[in-house]
Amino acid sequence: MTSRTPWIQELSDTPPSERRALLESLVVAEFKRELMMDDTDVLPLGVSYFELGLTSLGAVDTRRRLERELGRTLDAAFLFNHPTVGDLVAFLTADVLPELFSAGPPAPEPPQDAGVSTSTKHLVNDILKELYQ
Repeated sequence: MTSRTPWIQELSDTPPSERRALLESLVVAEFKRELMMDDTDVLPLGVSYFELGLTSLGAVDTRRRLERELGRTLDAAFLFNHPTVGDLVAFLTADVLPELFSAGPPAPEPPQDAGVSTSTKHLVNDILKELYQ
């Protein structure tokens, strides 16, 4: 399931440098809703939402809402595998929405022998020849 939801549209329209903060605020809002927190309440990003009172039923409801908002299918156990909002946002940016959070094209692979001096290469080759003769 992948679709262009309002969240995805909003993230796409936001400058890349601001996307993570926006995603974090959207995810925090979903957890505050499920935990019946007020807008003025602070949801700690490094504290397990289960410690804050999220139940297994609440986790299922939150996962379903996140799936709908993100337009992506999420593993049933992903909230248990990423038990804080900070962990969850890191997972979403890296594994669920990488097309929105990539830092650009990947850097080219360095040559296999990059950083190895010619004399070191010759030494290794000489040692290997001696070993296998």
